[in-house]
Amino acid sequence: MSKFSALKSGYCLFLLAVLLLSCALSAAGCGPLGDKKDAKIEADAKFVPSHPSFITAQELHSYLSLPKEKKYELNGQIVSAVVPHHLVAGRLIAGVMEELAAQEPALLVIVGPNHANKGGRIITGYNAWQTPYGMVAVDQDAASCLLKTGTAVINEEVLASEHSIGALVPFVRYFLPQAKIVPVILHHSVSLAEVKQLLQALEAYLDHDAVLISSVDFSHYLTRHEAQAKDRETMRYMQNFDYLTLMRLGNDYLDSPAALAAAFLRAQGKGINDFTILENTNSGLLLQNDFIETTSYFTLVFTEQAK
Repeated sequence: MSKFSALKSGYCLFLLAVLLLSCALSAAGCGPLGDKKDAKIEADAKFVPSHPSFITAQELHSYLSLPKEKKYELNGQIVSAVVPHHLVAGRLIAGVMEELAAQEPALLVIVGPNHANKGGRIITGYNAWQTPYGMVAVDQDAASCLLKTGTAVINEEVLASEHSIGALVPFVRYFLPQAKIVPVILHHSVSLAEVKQLLQALEAYLDHDAVLISSVDFSHYLTRHEAQAKDRETMRYMQNFDYLTLMRLGNDYLDSPAALAAAFLRAQGKGINDFTILENTNSGLLLQNDFIETTSYFTLVFTEQAK
């Protein structure tokens, strides 16, 4: 055999070996994998930018173990809801999330106050959120829409420390493990017109498979009796959908009139003009202490009949 023929034969054998190896690798990566996870995907997932969890598994379990004060009677599908973010009211948060679990929305738009009042007037973000039970992902398309329309700015640093979002996310992961979120926090001076613009920008994402949650705590730093009096007043304004008065209320009534308005406007946009109060209480009652400055809470839902 000539030297040229030997080289040619060796080259062909090399190509054949490469081809066989490629086929073997392709076969290993094709078709359904069942319960097996791709190692690279698993490794990459560990590097997804994310915000740290606000609570531990033990803390979450302590809230989940508390029984509901009463059985909720809901008529229809939840379109929007108001829940607290103060974790003393963790049982109330769990109560609403448990109702949503039966509905299985794919997306939760969570609108809360920017307590630090830092950054832009309306802030969202792309980063996922860590919880004791795994990550909660952000709907990237919806967040991008808010950015592209100029409705919101991205500020992960401010979001990372904002408990109006972070306190709710572990409950989302526990009750709705497949759901994504759109986190939105509002500067104290955000107007009703800006809230309407926010909802308009999100309209394409707020379909039958999405729920808007207003993350709002009510009266702050009052005695239990003072808080209850403020709550009765706030209740009248809410029942009348009196946005002008609600938007003027201070921290002794609620911490984010604009975030509250989002749930009400979303419901009215769907032709819903009443709501169901699930619970109304305050930290003095929950902690059985009349000598502390309290925070009060409402959980309420807007529902519509399934079509």
